[in-house]
Amino acid sequence: MLRRTTPALIASLCLLASTEASASPLVDLAGPIGGEGGANAVVSGASAASAYFNPALLVDADEDLLVGFAVISQQVGVALDGRDGGDVPDVVAGRDILGPGGQPISNASVPTSWLRNGCPGGTDPGDCPPPGFAARPRQSQGSGQQTRTYLALGIVKHVVPDRFSLGMYAMLPFSGFTTANSFYPDEREALFSNSLHPELYGDRLNALSFVFGGAFKILPTLSLGVGLSLNFTNSAGAATYVRDSTNYDTLLLNDAVKTQLDVAPTAGVRWLPAKWLRIGGTVHAPEHFVVDTTISGTLPSGTESSTSRHDVYDYMPWMVRFGAEADVAKRGLWSMTLDGSVNYAMWSSYLDRHGGSPADYGNDLAWKDTLSVAVGTRQHYGSARAWLDLRYVPSPVPAQVGRSNYVDNDRVGVVAGADVQGTVGQTKLRPGIALFIDRLLPRHVTKDDARIVDELPDGAIYGSTHDPVQGAKGLQTNNPGWPGFGSRGWFWGATVTLSVPL
Repeated sequence: MLRRTTPALIASLCLLASTEASASPLVDLAGPIGGEGGANAVVSGASAASAYFNPALLVDADEDLLVGFAVISQQVGVALDGRDGGDVPDVVAGRDILGPGGQPISNASVPTSWLRNGCPGGTDPGDCPPPGFAARPRQSQGSGQQTRTYLALGIVKHVVPDRFSLGMYAMLPFSGFTTANSFYPDEREALFSNSLHPELYGDRLNALSFVFGGAFKILPTLSLGVGLSLNFTNSAGAATYVRDSTNYDTLLLNDAVKTQLDVAPTAGVRWLPAKWLRIGGTVHAPEHFVVDTTISGTLPSGTESSTSRHDVYDYMPWMVRFGAEADVAKRGLWSMTLDGSVNYAMWSSYLDRHGGSPADYGNDLAWKDTLSVAVGTRQHYGSARAWLDLRYVPSPVPAQVGRSNYVDNDRVGVVAGADVQGTVGQTKLRPGIALFIDRLLPRHVTKDDARIVDELPDGAIYGSTHDPVQGAKGLQTNNPGWPGFGSRGWFWGATVTLSVPL
């Protein structure tokens, strides 16, 4: 019994892990807080946030200190189609079933009734060994509705005025500085949450993010910049001795932890081909938070066992941004510009939270590179500024007709804000407000049964008697996305900022 429970026990309790990290996608999803960058920050709205969106703009930013408060919410609804059959029967719990090839079927399958209703711990017929199996109804543990608050801090300093500038920008969650939740995008998730989760939101919006940047103006019309997204690299070790597989309180454990910094670079350029025209561009290197885990443990029998896992969180691909801003009108204290930008994101290289590639589920299910677009305007009147942008961000995720359940949607949105400079006593202040709201466009997919894992294959027999298993014909699956699912929702945020000149 002790040997049979070793793999599951060790996987739960025994970690020897090394991790490496670079900045989360929080800054990219939230957009710049402070300044008038909006959805076109690659070319507009020079501020501390330019350290990420285009560090070359730092030479044009005001020399100031930024403090901001942000509320960001994801409200993504996932609706699962009703199941009419396809349940994994209770006989699977006996672990006495062989597939057509004569090999035992995977013990990663459990009866569907256990997921719906749980299995009480006891000794009566139909009971599970104590303490039992907790119910996991489909989509009861979804993570699509979350609202979080953040503190934004930034500073810009012109070390050599009009020549060399430095900037720092940070977003700090008020709770849970870093959250990394893994989940399987297929039938294996039935053993955990038995739910589908938005792939590019959720825990990706809860991480500590620091960006440092520098810009150098090499010509009056040309500036170059480099930014570094910082996070922490963590190494953790846990050596365990499993005294009793039925009583985890007796586990012996030694830990070791190490932390260091890691970076991901951004290169930016700003060019003024004419007095009325500004052009900007950036290249962002990939960012991710990796956990390489060696699972290891020792048993009283003297048996030692280990394995390794490679988990990837907060993956952001190579991105190339380009934008242009043109002055189109000016009358007295009033002026107006038109802005536009594109963002090419190489999502075809995406790795999910368990380090897997979506292409592993079939070439037609591989993620695709995307081209996002944004257009907008800036209005200036004296020291007051206002901006309005519209954007379209396509999803890199193809229709999930097979085994995988990556949940994502195209989104269209608007970004608007305003700020004004005033004086309180002898101090100049620039308070501002901004709002963005994106609609995640409705999407629905129906699964192709031929591409779903059959957890009780046709022709299955009992290992003890070799009699056919009744009800094995057809598809039996606990894949939470089968027979289909839909998703839609909103992604929005509001910010209040205050900039103080240095």
